[in-house]
Amino acid sequence: MGRAAHGQRALIVASPKLMNKRPVLLRKAIYDGYDFGLSLSYLEGANKLLLRRGGFFIRRSDHPLNQFWRVPKAKLLDDLDVLYRELAELADGKHIESWQAFRDRITSAQSDMHRDAFTWGMKFRLAPLAEGGVILSGDFHPGAVAIAKRMRGVYLSAGKAWRVQGTAELVRSNLILELGLAENQFEILDTLQELLADGSVSPVREVTSISLGGYSPEPTKSEEEVSDSGIYLASVPSIKNTELTNAEIDKALESFSLMDHQPAGIRHLLQRTSALLADDMGLGKTRQAVIAAGIRAQGKPVLVIVLNSLIINWQREILMVFPEAQIALQTFDAQAGWIIVNYERLGDFVRHAGCFAVMVIDEAHRLKEPTAAWTRHGFDIAAQVQNRYLLTGTPVLNREAELHTLLRLSGHPIGQLPLNEFCERFAGSPEFRKTLRTEIADWMLRRRKDVLPNLKGKQRQTVPVILSQVERDEYNQIMRSDTHRFARLGALRQLLERVKVRIVADLMAELDVDDKVILFCEYQESVASLREHCLARGVGCVTLVGSDSPKKRQKAIDAFQQDRRFSR
Repeated sequence: MGRAAHGQRALIVASPKLMNKRPVLLRKAIYDGYDFGLSLSYLEGANKLLLRRGGFFIRRSDHPLNQFWRVPKAKLLDDLDVLYRELAELADGKHIESWQAFRDRITSAQSDMHRDAFTWGMKFRLAPLAEGGVILSGDFHPGAVAIAKRMRGVYLSAGKAWRVQGTAELVRSNLILELGLAENQFEILDTLQELLADGSVSPVREVTSISLGGYSPEPTKSEEEVSDSGIYLASVPSIKNTELTNAEIDKALESFSLMDHQPAGIRHLLQRTSALLADDMGLGKTRQAVIAAGIRAQGKPVLVIVLNSLIINWQREILMVFPEAQIALQTFDAQAGWIIVNYERLGDFVRHAGCFAVMVIDEAHRLKEPTAAWTRHGFDIAAQVQNRYLLTGTPVLNREAELHTLLRLSGHPIGQLPLNEFCERFAGSPEFRKTLRTEIADWMLRRRKDVLPNLKGKQRQTVPVILSQVERDEYNQIMRSDTHRFARLGALRQLLERVKVRIVADLMAELDVDDKVILFCEYQESVASLREHCLARGVGCVTLVGSDSPKKRQKAIDAFQQDRRFSR
């Protein structure tokens, strides 16, 4: 309105603002030449539409495209109009965007390509092959697959990697040019890898990933693509006898307190660059390995690979033998004489492998599966460590094929045989098994508990249990509650027993196939949980609780004592 005359009042009316403006369907689109990233307004049910098109929702809060959907190009463009209509129906007028505007956002993204849109956090590994070329593994990206194909790569389905002709530098250069990767996203190994099996070459029917990470790509079919069933592992040095004599070892052992059978176990390890100590549980494999590693390392670092639940136990054992030892847990420390790591973290130590004088592998049968990531990392480390001590309480001779990987890890001659030839020679009959025992007699030392005639009927071993942060929070919450102290005490005991079930499950997995164990629990919830664990893994078990009738109790006891199905 105009200016009011003197003595008059004026009403000033502001221009109306649009309140509650309806948001658009597609807020942003990005494209890297292979996939689209879509940022959509929230719509109930939209996730199902995108999942049907091979979409992957990026949940990581630190990812630059957090809350974006990553959708393969072909899946999105083939029926873009259909997707728009389906989204519009879900929006039901709450969001507004024309088909033209929706399509223009997609077209605009295609014209402004960002090669590195989905490369954040990706890691690739390149390792040379003994027969030439390199192995490419790492996080999945369709662009990496495209590069491998252009370089006439062969997909190794068992190891989820590509065998590519060319040098590591050439492959890395091509990936950087294609995807805009940074130099620090590559790990280039200098350890030679070997293919374990010839494997027939056949058309690829499914390429699930290069290794892990990313989303699950669609199966691809092409008669021009080839795959190889071969498995690759680093080439490990052959076993050699060491220079240490019995007299030298006996003198070195004078300062240690040992049981009668233990010096022989330590000599077995020290007189070979690699060996397997397979004593029964309770005979002190840990102490024997610690002493042997300490003597052999001569002040240089020792890498100890263990189950996560046994890290603290190993730390205590090392300090009992060497009270002044500097020990690092789960991290590399150049000042530490001992570094203890669990299997899942092995990949972090490959680049430090050359620093270690001795490698101790507890529960070594965990490395029986050659396609597992921790097995490949274990071989990468072992290839650079001269002394490799393997420990297990599980009689691996009951599983000849699984023993093959451990023999190869040690550098034993028969471990160099192709797996099919190894099984033909040593598996399938008592005669073959006897031949195998003869072949590995110098490599494996196994003693049963009868080497200790004075062994007491019961031995106690304390296994420390570390609470996770979630478990610790629950513990503290119970402690701070205003319930009666006896109620709190009962709740805490029940929580701690529930935590212990996780550790007991790990320990049960290490039992001999003929072993039987009795587990005592305070709460029936724990009994039920352990029973479910056994059934899920095909381990025979019976339960006995206070509410069982006398007839049911006796039936369980008879089954446990007489039925072989109730051994592992």
